[in-house]
Amino acid sequence: MSVARQAKLWQWGAVAYVVAASIFFTFMPLLAVRSGDATVWVSPYRMLGWQVFLPLLLPLALTVIPLLARRHAIRVGWVCVGLLSAICLLLALSSGLLFVPAPVLMALGTYLATRAPVEDEDLHDEPWKVPSA
Repeated sequence: MSVARQAKLWQWGAVAYVVAASIFFTFMPLLAVRSGDATVWVSPYRMLGWQVFLPLLLPLALTVIPLLARRHAIRVGWVCVGLLSAICLLLALSSGLLFVPAPVLMALGTYLATRAPVEDEDLHDEPWKVPSA
């Protein structure tokens, strides 16, 4: 398998992880709501409705943009890794830790994408000959 293909698979893995983490965050009962004498745990989707998906589009966009970039794809990839890492650090005490594997997967994919032109080059495996004088 070529290094370029491995890079794309790691980047698509980051996209799949962000989608799975967003679904988990949206539908998992995380919020405690006091109802009379009892405490009821509800999901963010049940509290906010479809608006809960709007902030979750940012991590998804940051993982998809490097896959769609044709010009300066490596630079765009590293910028998106940095932005997603910053978001994870800023939101570390709430939902940020849930998304931490995404920038790691993206960084691995971007690193492999930088290595792809060198690693995937076809080498001519001919024996070396002494040049004639």
